[in-house]
Amino acid sequence: MVKLIALDVDGTLVKKKNLVSKKNINAINEARKKGVKICIATGRNITRAVKVAKAIGIDLAHEYVITLNGGATYKYDGLATPKLIEEHLFEMDDFKTIYDKAKQYRLSTFSYAEDPNVSYVVKKNFFTYVLKKVSGRKLIKYNRDEIDGKSYKIIIYGNKKGIAKIKEDLKPKGYEMFSWSYVPHSSNIEVNPKGVDKLYALQKVAANYGIDSKDIMFFGDGDNDIKAIKWVGHGIAMGNSKKDLKEIASGSTKTNKRHGVGHYIIKELLKSAK
Repeated sequence: MVKLIALDVDGTLVKKKNLVSKKNINAINEARKKGVKICIATGRNITRAVKVAKAIGIDLAHEYVITLNGGATYKYDGLATPKLIEEHLFEMDDFKTIYDKAKQYRLSTFSYAEDPNVSYVVKKNFFTYVLKKVSGRKLIKYNRDEIDGKSYKIIIYGNKKGIAKIKEDLKPKGYEMFSWSYVPHSSNIEVNPKGVDKLYALQKVAANYGIDSKDIMFFGDGDNDIKAIKWVGHGIAMGNSKKDLKEIASGSTKTNKRHGVGHYIIKELLKSAK
């Protein structure tokens, strides 16, 4: 019996222009009426997750939002305000290790700092300005001796050879690393502190509710969703997911552009619940 539905956002719950379709919203609300809890699990920070959370009623239902790949988890209170309940940031030595390696391999970086108004970058270029526009953060060029702000996660961008080298160098550190690039001849990785990912945060949320993994449904499409999809009893891969994720999922649905979340909930969950 499904008691909790956890949802990735980009490539899963939303389509273009950051919108949640009416079909997805209606299906989620119907599931909630049957006693199912809803949770968002995204790589976004809370500022960019709030609109989506409100669209599916998480604010009014006082539910959880996992952000930054598990870096920070929030729960909406009685005033429909997200309250931080747990967070994990890089230690300064780890942050400097990653940035020094990025400089060595001439890669670009963008950090989601604890201060929501800033991001530390190795260099300013088109990639960092795009993320600046999306996040609204001021770009601060990395200076090893002057850095004083911690960060939740780091995005690294560059040529495939450089990304492969930095991944190999960082692997012994045990950081969580997720690939999300679909740009030809380049690659991106998201880096989180050791042990910090969507699965870690989802396990905490499930424990708070007293819900077993077998009673959780997780929808996702990316590398940062794989561990959670393996752990839950109902791991659902979006139609736009990569092959490796579809192979480990227990079920699949239509693409995010075709309301895959709503389609699956209506077809497999709501009908079976009648």
